[in-house]
Amino acid sequence: MSYTLAINSSNVVGNNNNTFQYNFITGAFCAKDCELAIAALSYPNSFYNISTLYNNKTISLTFPYLATTTTLNIVIPDGFYLVSDINNYIQLQMINAGLYLVSSSGQYVYFFNIAYNPNYYQNQVLLSLVPTTVASGAYSGYTLPATGFWSSVAGNGLPTTASTPSMTFASSGSVSTLLGFATGTYPSSTSASQSLTGTLTPVGATVNALICRCNLLSNPITMPSDVLDLIPINNYFGSNITYNPSFPRYIPIRDGTYSSMTVAFQDQNFNTLYARDPNISLSLLIRKRPKLLE
Repeated sequence: MSYTLAINSSNVVGNNNNTFQYNFITGAFCAKDCELAIAALSYPNSFYNISTLYNNKTISLTFPYLATTTTLNIVIPDGFYLVSDINNYIQLQMINAGLYLVSSSGQYVYFFNIAYNPNYYQNQVLLSLVPTTVASGAYSGYTLPATGFWSSVAGNGLPTTASTPSMTFASSGSVSTLLGFATGTYPSSTSASQSLTGTLTPVGATVNALICRCNLLSNPITMPSDVLDLIPINNYFGSNITYNPSFPRYIPIRDGTYSSMTVAFQDQNFNTLYARDPNISLSLLIRKRPKLLE
């Protein structure tokens, strides 16, 4: 005989929507030779990859400006970002600062771009030379921004010497790991346009799998001994992760009498899981361990 337990958002304890407590209805559950398994799970994929909690939100870009430079210290808001989203946010800051040009067809032209390169499993940054004028040369006929550093407003304008922007990833707090660049400043020379490929494998998603643990378990061959199951991430951010194992993977319950049970989720490296959405649907099975055939 087996028993089914249903856990949902009403069972949440703590602040990170990753721990759930089930109180047994009789006030005491006597576990003797019992085991536990997940029957089904639905868990919203609401795990940010850029967050104050991960300390990975910053990037600094330095642009040529008149005879000197100006630096944008960009702080990306908490959220889940693809590389294209990060690029769009950075370019929005460039628009706000007047660090762009407008082509004759009305298209905004940026001198910093980052994109994912699937051929190398890395990200690629393009840094283009900023011209000294739009009156002649490669950018003849382009328009300066209405306001900001490169605008025609008195005291502002394009650099006196053509050069590229540079980017800096601080040793603490930067988005370097997610984008796949070691900390430091790139490129070493700004005198020519550059195409830079990441120096590290990018970690685009902080959470790549869920580890489910339960305080009642005692698995004698694992460490930690309370691991119930591992759930792969099988859906995009904002959708539900679903897990319906083809057969129950039962783990022994430690003999004892319990008034409650705690189920907790961590990421694939046993780090704290920070979930935005508590609306989990978890079905658990408890049964007596079958006796081995003699």
